[in-house]
Amino acid sequence: MTAGPWESFECDSWTPVDAEKVMRWVLRAMHVAQQSLRDARDAEVTAKHEYEREKRKAFFDLDCPKPARGGHTVADRDAFIEQQTTADRERYELAQAATSAARDHLRTLNAQSVVMSALAKNVQQTFSVVGAR
Repeated sequence: MTAGPWESFECDSWTPVDAEKVMRWVLRAMHVAQQSLRDARDAEVTAKHEYEREKRKAFFDLDCPKPARGGHTVADRDAFIEQQTTADRERYELAQAATSAARDHLRTLNAQSVVMSALAKNVQQTFSVVGAR
């Protein structure tokens, strides 16, 4: 998303039109952020399913160590599974991080919208008082 529309002018020189422009930008940005969060969640679920599928495949792989008394341990088996699924786990963790970042971005935009709404209300009130004289 591009820089906010408020970066080109000072807050103390806003007009009602400027305030409305900012509110519309924040609304559009929140809509885009919500879509991004939805897509990130979908990608995370897909990555999780792929990771779990690969773990199951590795568990039943013929080369997977079978724990036995005096033989391989459960740790040996788990290490083999981890080695076989490292790339899938990393993709899943990156997908989780992307979901978290998208959630944080939406939360930030929400906080900005509250501030922008308060400023817009002040601008409207100021212009209605000035215009009434």
